[in-house]
Formats: sequence, C-alpha cells, structure tokens
Amino acid sequence: MNLRHLEVFHAVMQAGSVTGAAHLLNVTQPAISNVLRHAEQQLKFKLFERIGGRLQPTPEACDLFPDVQEIFGRIDTLNRSVDDIRGGRAGRLVIAASPTFVNVYLPKVVASLHQPDSGVQVTIHSLPTATAIEERVARREVDIGLVYAPVMDPSVVVEEVARSRVVCAVSGKSPLARRKEFGPQDLAGHTVVATGPTTRIGKAIKETYGAHGLSMPAIAVEVNSSQTACLMVAEGIGIGLVDLATVHQYPLDDVEFRPFKPHIELRLCLIFPKDRPRSRLARRLAAGLQAQFNSSASKASRLLASGR
Repeated sequence: MNLRHLEVFHAVMQAGSVTGAAHLLNVTQPAISNVLRHAEQQLKFKLFERIGGRLQPTPEACDLFPDVQEIFGRIDTLNRSVDDIRGGRAGRLVIAASPTFVNVYLPKVVASLHQPDSGVQVTIHSLPTATAIEERVARREVDIGLVYAPVMDPSVVVEEVARSRVVCAVSGKSPLARRKEFGPQDLAGHTVVATGPTTRIGKAIKETYGAHGLSMPAIAVEVNSSQTACLMVAEGIGIGLVDLATVHQYPLDDVEFRPFKPHIELRLCLIFPKDRPRSRLARRLAAGLQAQFNSSASKASRLLASGR
C-alpha cells in the first residue's frame, strides 16, 4: 500500500462510508472508490464489503487498522512539531492522563499556564488505562503522561512526583465510622467498593495482600475511579478502598476516611518520551504538578490524622 492508499483507507475507516471519507479528504466519491479498488488489487484481498447497503470493513481491514492508526498518529506528531517550529515554539502541550487525574490535578495547573495572550495551546487526552497512556507517550503522540507506578515501558522516562496510600472510605452515618482504622478482617461481611484488579490501584492492593499471605478482598462493586467509589459509599453501599490523595480534593459531607492496614502505597508518576528534549512548557507543567501533588499529599495526611 502506498501513502495515498493508506490515507483513503484511514479516512473510510474513520468516517464509516465513502461519502464521509470524500468529505474528510475534500475529494469526490469516485476518487475514493478508485483508490480503494487499486489498493485491493495491490493487496489481493478485499478491504470492504457492502452488507445491507452499508460499507463494512473486512476482518483483514480490521487487522490492518491499528498499524495504520499508529502511522497517522506519528504524522499528527510530525505536523504538531512543524506547527511549533513555525510558531516559534510559542507553546503547545499534549497531556494524557486517567479521568481521575484529569479532573483532580490538571485544571489548576493548566490554569496557571494558560494566561491571556500567552499563545499556549493545551490538549488533554483522558484515557481509560495506564497502558494506553504509556503507549501514547512512547509513540511521542503526547508530551507528558500522568500514571500510577509501576511503569514498565522502557521507551518512556519516569519521574515519581508523590506518594499516596489506599484508605477506607466509609459513610459518616454508618456504625463503621466509629472505627479508628480498618484491616482485612474488618472488610469481611461488608460490600467492598473499589477499582478492578487490573487497575494500578487494584494491583497494588493485590500485591500487598499477597505479600502478607492474604487473599484478595472480594470486590462487590467494581468502579473506574476512587471518586466514583466515594459516591457509592455516600449512598451507603459499602466500604470503599480508595486513593486518599485524589479523593480528598472533592470531599463529600457524608464520607469519612480511615487508615487501612497493611499499608498499601501508591506512587504517582509523570512520564515523558525517551530521548526527546522537553519544552519549557512541559517543564513548567511538571513543576506545577509536582507542587500540587506535594500539597495534596500533605493535606491528605492531615485529613486522615483528623479522623475525617
């Protein structure tokens, strides 16, 4: 496949139709059809079939698409670099983070960077998994990522910025709020609300339990963030296992936090593309996040000590 084949194939997959692809590329529908026909002749297999009047990608096309997406991701990165050079590197920053980090940490830091007439452009990608964030950073599609450790990808540079811990979130209206701390035995017989075992928090819980010869607690209500777990706890659903450094930012009146033993540590990290100089804007963002993480961790510790 040549570059024109790839461009048309990518456009059709994105748009879902020849008409949509023609609109994306600003060409005629016959032009799109001709390029697809030529690509299929070169490949010697079909890329699309018309089923029920709709264009559907073949299994072969679906197999090819992830590699084609990666190519166009790199092209986007190249175009962004060209724009930065043309604009005198006035400042464009692309950030990838989980929804939790996007909601909790980024608004204040981005606000400090994005002053009127600064020329700063910020793009934020909210991604569901740490692996997806690491992949974007490794492919240089983003300038900086926010994840929990551990980070295993050797194609990125990791900087730990803060440490947090897993605590129990309980309803202030529940008799459980009278406890000063919780251990594994205290979860028995109660509904546990937490992120799943494949998340970084879930893995930290599992590893710590395993190191102490304990079985992983049964998670009755699996959620995608510690904030969501707290919302569930506020409704009286059960006990939450949550990251204290993030949930205390937006406290709920009916939710209180208690220490959990054994100690389950969480490490918050910034990741950067390897062998790529960081822009001044990236360094400023990293410094701002470092300061906010430290402030957050300090406030979280005081909150826990107060029994609230």
